[in-house]
Amino acid sequence: MMDFEFDDGSEEFNKQELDETLRRFRESVRSGNWQNGGPSIESLEAIVQYCLESSMFDDALTFAKMWTEKAPYSTDAWHKCGMTYGTLGRWQEALDAYDRATELDPIDVEIMVNRGIALEQLGRLKEARKAIDAALNIDPANMDALFTNAVIFERHGKFDEAIKLFSFLSRQESHQRDALFELAICHEGLEQYNEAIAIYDRLIDMDPYDQNAWFNRGVICGKRGSHREAIRCYDYATTINNGFVNAWFNMGNAFAGLGRNDEAIISYREAHRSDPHDVQVVHNLASSLEESGNFSEAVEHFTKAIALDPNHAQSLYGRGTCFDAMEQHEKALADYDAALAIEPSYSDLWYAKADALFNLRRMDDSLAAYRKALDLAPNDAECWYDYASTVLEMGDVLEALRGFNECIRIQPLWADAYYATAKTLCAAGQPISAVPFLQKTFELDPTKVEEFAADFPLIAGPLGMEYLKHAIDSNDSQGDS
Repeated sequence: MMDFEFDDGSEEFNKQELDETLRRFRESVRSGNWQNGGPSIESLEAIVQYCLESSMFDDALTFAKMWTEKAPYSTDAWHKCGMTYGTLGRWQEALDAYDRATELDPIDVEIMVNRGIALEQLGRLKEARKAIDAALNIDPANMDALFTNAVIFERHGKFDEAIKLFSFLSRQESHQRDALFELAICHEGLEQYNEAIAIYDRLIDMDPYDQNAWFNRGVICGKRGSHREAIRCYDYATTINNGFVNAWFNMGNAFAGLGRNDEAIISYREAHRSDPHDVQVVHNLASSLEESGNFSEAVEHFTKAIALDPNHAQSLYGRGTCFDAMEQHEKALADYDAALAIEPSYSDLWYAKADALFNLRRMDDSLAAYRKALDLAPNDAECWYDYASTVLEMGDVLEALRGFNECIRIQPLWADAYYATAKTLCAAGQPISAVPFLQKTFELDPTKVEEFAADFPLIAGPLGMEYLKHAIDSNDSQGDS
């Protein structure tokens, strides 16, 4: 938590003077010519502070580096340089600057705390804890140090310890809002969703236009399955900030989760409008268009996603399934192969490739792909079904029966698996063996009787059909008695 306040020594510089000074400094940097030997250290100090306070971080960095060059033994120069790097998310460079400041003043608590923050951001949590503990030994009531300590607990997954500190900090005016957000995140980590929502409600009461509070509340509602309430939260967030990409994106996901695909598409389009370069947004928009049957536009957006990230296997897969639906099986196969080059252990891709090869009548290659898919996902009943249907078409009845048997093992209430087994047995001249599978089929799905009446005369022949009907009726009568 970095606070950019003017030091007392900078009060002589009013805003108008600082704007004019900044304009001259920028011009001098561009031209490479400093009048009168360049700016004074005092001017640099003031302008860096002003840029930090005004969120002009690139300018702040330019002049902070100049300040360290002019005053290499100035603790403040290195400290402000570190703070500037931190605001830009350049944490390793921030740490390097704090290390220089620490060499010059090893007991400055603010430097210790900011150095601990940099270490925490870099994921070096043990070193961060050591730096923060050193600061707290000097100033046990330092709020920034306590806050960072709580964040370190949170990063370690020690949510209970973090909650104690954040609860205390949430009662301190200087840290209340940030502490409440972190407190809610800790409750989320413990799957205490009601407590997290209560905290976001408190934040919304404090500021009804806090887009992040509405957004985070929506995330929690989504996690507990309250998709409609999540949509309401994202709607508020996007009303406050129409360019809030993540809120539009999550709203699309929530609509998709409710099966409201048209509204999902609208939300994804808004997210895409706000950020045309977000790969996942483009991918989800394409997926929803595919779901709606708009395959041509889906292909267009999957292609955009692939252009943004050529290694986005999911978009290659999605475009492939669209090509399959459009009966452009060669193009589908090319996309599946490209995706498999990126994710060779993705079973669904092998399954899709097998289907495409089957549609191209490359039967041996298709079976090889089905087998690879089943090696990776041996409990995929639908893949077993398509594999069994393919080997049956190639004349391998025993292997087909094995495949359909696997379907029944995995999904014992799937009528189609019993029906396919019965058809296979009849085709192999074993109508007696087919009877119990037909009975189970009709038990699970009575509508299959009509399909049976249409399919089996061609398979069993007139005599076989008569036998099957008699056997089924006899068994049904025995069952009733």
